[in-house]
Amino acid sequence: MFASFIVPVIGWWGTLESDAEVNGSRWGHDRGRTREHVWWMPIGPWTLTIYGRGQSYRKLTGLPRTSIDYILDEFDASFNNLAAASLRFHLDFSVCDNEDRRAHYEDLITRLTERDPIFTDEEMAILRPPGWKREDDYELMPNGSYRMRPSTPEEKAVYAASDERTAAYNERIRQARHDFVDIMPELWS
Repeated sequence: MFASFIVPVIGWWGTLESDAEVNGSRWGHDRGRTREHVWWMPIGPWTLTIYGRGQSYRKLTGLPRTSIDYILDEFDASFNNLAAASLRFHLDFSVCDNEDRRAHYEDLITRLTERDPIFTDEEMAILRPPGWKREDDYELMPNGSYRMRPSTPEEKAVYAASDERTAAYNERIRQARHDFVDIMPELWS
């Protein structure tokens, strides 16, 4: 015998199974696939299993809280986070066993969530030396207006190095996205 029920007010659900189906009644507690509490208890010849409320996939996968409107409007900015969350879900919370793909998925997650390159401390010391003020970036023109001060050769070198790092980063992200799209057919539950 097997019966299933739900307690809608608190979002819990449960099953009642005969001893033959669960290999004997037992007492126990565990965590389920979405980290919900699961309790087993014997009731006569049956085992009652109660499942508590699990966590949302968003919370389990670390997906930032974002509205669907933002995702649709800024899909490019949302893509990497959505792809990484999908990979985390399929590794740890899906009903499918993807353990044989773990190293590949984790590599993709790392590549998709790589932070943009920033200026190093040494470069910032050139761009914003001690005592720097915002006004230092401007020069007064003869007519009384201000314009951006031309960059020094050292500052130009810093910007050129930053541009190279950014171009390499953009290429790595483009390749990681391409690699994710290639494995999308594997992502089902």
